[in-house]
Amino acid sequence: MNIGFIGLGNMGKAIVGLLLSSNHRVRVWNRSADAVQELVAKGAEAAAKPADLAKSDFLLTMLANDAATRSVIVDQGVLEAAHPGLI
Repeated sequence: MNIGFIGLGNMGKAIVGLLLSSNHRVRVWNRSADAVQELVAKGAEAAAKPADLAKSDFLLTMLANDAATRSVIVDQGVLEAAHPGLI
């Protein structure tokens, strides 16, 4: 399964870490690059932009609030890029 993950704060990093330790392929994006690089070092793949993750089989978001969700998911084209069947 191809998993996408947007939002790598404390909770997001922990969840991605568990997914990686269970041998899942996880592509990640975060507004700050440091969290992305930390998880890339553990085996995640970096996405250039959030909309790239809409090509995943399963997409998780762990964003701080409604404004952050709108800014990332709506304003950066994730919804437009999502394919039918994306969970």
